[in-house]
Amino acid sequence: MHRFFLPPDAIREGVVWFSDDQARQIRRVLRLKSGDEVWVLDGQGACYRVALEHLGKRETRGRVLERLTAEGEPRGDVILCQAMAKGERFEWVLQKGVELGVTHFQPMITRRTVRRSVSETAFQRWRRIIREAAEQSGRGKLPHLAEPVSFKEAVLARRGLALLPSVAASRPLSACLSNATWPVTIFVGPEGGFAPEEIAFARAQGVEPVGLGPRILRTETAAVVILALVMNALGELDRPTPRA
Repeated sequence: MHRFFLPPDAIREGVVWFSDDQARQIRRVLRLKSGDEVWVLDGQGACYRVALEHLGKRETRGRVLERLTAEGEPRGDVILCQAMAKGERFEWVLQKGVELGVTHFQPMITRRTVRRSVSETAFQRWRRIIREAAEQSGRGKLPHLAEPVSFKEAVLARRGLALLPSVAASRPLSACLSNATWPVTIFVGPEGGFAPEEIAFARAQGVEPVGLGPRILRTETAAVVILALVMNALGELDRPTPRA
């Protein structure tokens, strides 16, 4: 079934009220009809099975049939501090990061970052990508997207086990994941990689530079690879697929 994130106040007394954009998607894109069922998530961990009742031009609403606990969330926080990249690379990382279980996205500006700012239009597009990926992948909550900060600020705000993939690192990632626990913060550099002084600063703050093998990975590839390996080490890939 199709999934939609709605604010908690859109679910009142067993009735669900869809936004105008969602109503257009339901009617014109998905071509759903009265009586069809969808999943609605409140972004706080609850999932509702909803039967559509009224699909009008002024309002679209449904009736709650069942309330469940959403099961698509990881068991702890994974924070991805990703250097902003050119073109669609950053958007691809957002989408795949949501699918893999990232709970917090922290865009970063590093010494070698080419993209130094983001417009409000682009930032809202990033939010939309996250929401659509969360709906598609069965997430129970919307991952948080923070405003861009400097690399230094991101490092100082790290939480838990902190990892930084680097071609200059001598320690393999597997050596850091044998006893990994939540939360985990991951730092991924820009197209040109982190500057040596950035790696030195991160290391001094307790961030562990790690290697991802003998081949040089693009920034978006490195993000997906380390996320998948971290999630596997934490047992997330062994969990069953949720019902909703």
